[in-house]
Amino acid sequence: MMPPYVFPSDLPPSLRLLAAVWAAMVGAVLGSFLNVVIARVPAGKSIVRPGSRCPGCGTPIAWYDNIPVLSFLLLRARCRACHRPISWRYPLVEVLGVGAALLAFQRHGLSLSALAELCLLCLLLALTFIDIDTWLLPYPLTLPLLGTGLFASAFHLSMARSFTSALLGAAIGGGVFFAVSFVGEKLLRKEALGLGDVWLLAGIGAWLGARALIPVVLLASLQGALWGVGQLLAGKGQKGAPAEEAGRGKREALGASGGEEEWVPPRHAVPFGPFLAAGALEWLYLALPLSRVVVLFQPFT
Repeated sequence: MMPPYVFPSDLPPSLRLLAAVWAAMVGAVLGSFLNVVIARVPAGKSIVRPGSRCPGCGTPIAWYDNIPVLSFLLLRARCRACHRPISWRYPLVEVLGVGAALLAFQRHGLSLSALAELCLLCLLLALTFIDIDTWLLPYPLTLPLLGTGLFASAFHLSMARSFTSALLGAAIGGGVFFAVSFVGEKLLRKEALGLGDVWLLAGIGAWLGARALIPVVLLASLQGALWGVGQLLAGKGQKGAPAEEAGRGKREALGASGGEEEWVPPRHAVPFGPFLAAGALEWLYLALPLSRVVVLFQPFT
């Protein structure tokens, strides 16, 4: 009987390369699908129909022009029909999908744990690029992040030490960030955090457990601050409205905050979602090395 999981080292040498290629192909296909998710979910469109189309001219993309990474190279980064440039984001997400699948397979072998970790990586990847592009963290992705985290933790397939730790992580992560958002908006009369960040941290807490929250938030805050300062020094800071004048728009329906009008980012703000995702992945993969370098992190490993 085949064991419930198989690690690369368990495979005969002749099959190791084949297994790695298979994992890479799975990751590439997932990356291609994530490109659809990133483009359509913020716009409220179906991720199933219609099929892939050129965002410039709307021409349906044939299967041979939709092969991950390879088609981008063969088409020289231009649409076959209208010859408009294809965004670099498409092959980048596909390559990141390949890396995610290979990393999950290398760490967990052919197992449910690898599948669970790949699910986490794909959701964080999609949310990161959506937040960078639109300043949105849509509910159709943040709520599944929370739900799958709790489900995986219940079956010991996540980093959370127990289902109780996952529940606490979700409750504390979401609760603390909601309090920050409430205080910032109601008392200081400016948006401190969008509700999308609240649900994102709740999902991260469900996957990694309560003990991971402080390191994740500290890592995200430090990197976000450094990025913001670097953008200001380079003269590329956000040029939106002042915080007290920033409009609140369609973000509520998609997972941030607001009313009906178009949302304008506060001046010099940076989207926090990508840094939360980065902090979560850094703690997932580098918790022990980080705790050896930063003494503050040692109680949380």
